[in-house]
Amino acid sequence: MKFTTQSIARKLKFHQLVVFEQVLQSGSLVRASQALNLTQPAVTKIIHELESYFEAPLLVRSNRGVSATELGQVVVQRAKSLLAELRALTDEVNAFQEGTSGQVMVGTLISASTSLLPRAIQLLKQRAPGVLVSLRVGQMDQLFPALAVGDVDLVVGRVPDDWHRRSEALEVDVLYREDLSIVAGAHHPLHQQMPVSLEHLHAYPWVLPTRDSLLRRTADRLFADNGLPTPDNVAESLSILTNITLMQDQRTVALMPYEASLQFIQAGMLQAFDLGAPLQFGEIGCFYAAQRHLGPAARLFRECLDLARAESDSGQAPIQASP
Repeated sequence: MKFTTQSIARKLKFHQLVVFEQVLQSGSLVRASQALNLTQPAVTKIIHELESYFEAPLLVRSNRGVSATELGQVVVQRAKSLLAELRALTDEVNAFQEGTSGQVMVGTLISASTSLLPRAIQLLKQRAPGVLVSLRVGQMDQLFPALAVGDVDLVVGRVPDDWHRRSEALEVDVLYREDLSIVAGAHHPLHQQMPVSLEHLHAYPWVLPTRDSLLRRTADRLFADNGLPTPDNVAESLSILTNITLMQDQRTVALMPYEASLQFIQAGMLQAFDLGAPLQFGEIGCFYAAQRHLGPAARLFRECLDLARAESDSGQAPIQASP
């Protein structure tokens, strides 16, 4: 059977694609039926209808749940893009009929979510309380593919050094330039030595980002530029709360983006070491799919990111929401 655009348009329904995508996202027919508020037999029937139409299985069932067949992967990847456009259409219609409403899905690195994003969300909620903001935290090698297929609307994170060689499917607007801090508990003994060298800190326990992260590459390059190997006594973690707790032993040292460390320094939990010169991390940007128009909720959130950045640059106190 040879498929045509017209035959697929006549036979396939958006609802079937929504169910299929949810089944793979949930990894289970039972969990998908709960998320969609459908019975399991209804979900199973829809999957059977899709498989019957394509004349091939789309799911592999095992004791661990369900996963996509090779054909299923083809279908779900295209379905994600279609459903992203459907979300945008829903936002446009709601915005036209009811005012600003809808949903925006934002991917972010942990380091970028500690100050700028919370403030942008506050500003968005002041202007459009009905907009649902969903955050997805991950690494760039996870978030960029999700952005490309429409799983997320925007991604906020560091602009990779090799960005000019990346896919032309994505574009980025730079928000600000981020510095790095080397920090420890507020009572670490070397805080009495100012300035301190990286060599002095090298022998202490370190918390470094995981090896698959952009920040870890920066950390390794920092040690190499100072003629030092990566420390032997290392814990790898991207959990800010875990890292803060580890540093309360007043010995452990960590490399953190300045924005991520600032609020803990102000709270008296951490103190940054003075190495005599600032350490540059790179540019933080807002990424979006080049060929997909943002819905109204996503556009409004993008405006709120700019407002949050402007507040930070001017030192303006956060605006309190009206009761």
